[in-house]
Amino acid sequence: EEAIEIAGYNKVAPTSETITIKVTGNVINFYYNKRTDLSYTVNYLEQGTDKVLATQKVVTNQEYGKKVTENAIEIDGYNKVAPTSAAITLDKENQVINFYYTKKTDLSYIVKYLEVGSKKELHAPKTVNNQTFGDEVNEEAVAITGYNLQSEAQQSITITTGENEIIFWY
Repeated sequence: EEAIEIAGYNKVAPTSETITIKVTGNVINFYYNKRTDLSYTVNYLEQGTDKVLATQKVVTNQEYGKKVTENAIEIDGYNKVAPTSAAITLDKENQVINFYYTKKTDLSYIVKYLEVGSKKELHAPKTVNNQTFGDEVNEEAVAITGYNLQSEAQQSITITTGENEIIFWY
């Protein structure tokens, strides 16, 4: 007789056995160990594009039948999409958990109009809300009576989760 394949288990030697049939005691036992060489991967992707947002996590040397739980990580500029936690039971090789994210759309930027040297505010600042992470925005300087523009007349920035600021110097 030959030991059969059983999913999630490795055969322990001997894997074949020969017996001579007798009146009693005609039993062959084969032994198995749970596999401990399974792995799973966790991906962090932008929803709708599948753009990779963070290095994937690969967990190796896992035991067959083990239940594992993973949580979505924080990624700057992105919101987690539900579910933010996932559990799987390791019952095959190379299982994958995907977490999806959307860009933050509640960011803002401010435009300032300042005097060179003194940083005196020459015009009321302009705040623009509801901006999307990673978008590029453009602004043009305003004319201020009695002052000459000293910086570029048109400036742009890429929206981040930090301080988004455009400064025109006069």
